[in-house]
Amino acid sequence: MYLVPGVGLKHEELERRRRVLNSFASQGFSVDIAAVSSGPLSIESYCDEYVCVQPTLELALKTEQTGYDGIIIGCFGDPGIEAFRETLKIPVVGPGEASMHVASMLGYGFTIITILKNVVNPLKVLARKLSLEDKLVSVRVIDKPVLSLSENVENTKIRLLEEGEMAVKEDGADTLVLGCMSEAFLGLSEFLQEKLGVPVVNPVGVSVKTAELLVVNRLSHSKLAYPPPPKKLVV
Repeated sequence: MYLVPGVGLKHEELERRRRVLNSFASQGFSVDIAAVSSGPLSIESYCDEYVCVQPTLELALKTEQTGYDGIIIGCFGDPGIEAFRETLKIPVVGPGEASMHVASMLGYGFTIITILKNVVNPLKVLARKLSLEDKLVSVRVIDKPVLSLSENVENTKIRLLEEGEMAVKEDGADTLVLGCMSEAFLGLSEFLQEKLGVPVVNPVGVSVKTAELLVVNRLSHSKLAYPPPPKKLVV
């Protein structure tokens, strides 16, 4: 199950994303999508991340109880992933975590191309938490809010290409990562890869394949690393 932690996507867009997710799925796998009923319109700051965690965690619990095999958090910043893993038994995939690890295997230094300056530091902190700060060359922004990305896809495409070129030529990156799920759902990674001549990691595909790998191998997060939280009254 792919969980969208914001409320800004219309039903038609959710259905389109479901089709994109399933285009990456192997035979025998299917990916459903669900969005929270309350929370921020989109995730563009630490504040948005913290606000979205509780409703997304509640949705994740229902997802596990329904019988799904795994969960993908629908935000590149992986908001609340530690809490999800403490609470759930099924595997929880963070697109940012999975994509940065894949990028680290493809070259010596990667650049994340994301949306706004507000998320630059959170992504640097995420890379540090994953012990990948030495491979993170830079974080570049296209200066477009999440919900505007699909309004003018051609402009988004141009901005991604411009920042990708500067990441390679000026920053020395040999690998690029799309640092926003709404960027990734536009299906531009192959175009960028062909134009720039470097690997471009799409977190949508990476997340689906990571979830499949964990399910097929009957793996999930260690409960020694993520023990269940103590039960207590919340007032």
